[in-house]
Amino acid sequence: MDPTANRQVSVHRSVPIIACALLLLSVLAGCAVLNEDNRRFLNVMDGAIQPGSTGGRIALAPAMVPVGTVALVADMFVVHPVCVIPDAADDVYELYWKPRDIDWLRKTLLFPVIVIATPPTFLFDWLGRSIFHFE
Repeated sequence: MDPTANRQVSVHRSVPIIACALLLLSVLAGCAVLNEDNRRFLNVMDGAIQPGSTGGRIALAPAMVPVGTVALVADMFVVHPVCVIPDAADDVYELYWKPRDIDWLRKTLLFPVIVIATPPTFLFDWLGRSIFHFE
């Protein structure tokens, strides 16, 4: 068997892995939790635990690394998504439900469409705001 054929197969197998890694890195570049304003729980913890000396920081490090990781995960999956619910609801209201100057016939015809489109629009907006940072 030709040894170069084996190398070509392994290179072709690694291309999707490299592409997935690059996609993951590009998504993380806009991650909402990387913005300090979106890490409420971790910021409170950082403000409450302030050792005065370098020795104190080193002594607390073994305990604070797991606690900080749990706080970051809680911010990422619970606190921040809950905090962006009002913003997503405001976006849906502005898009569909805000009163406009249109006649009653158009309002009547659009009402079922708006009722059907509201939940998926809210879900898409909420997921986007939960994952990415928007001003």
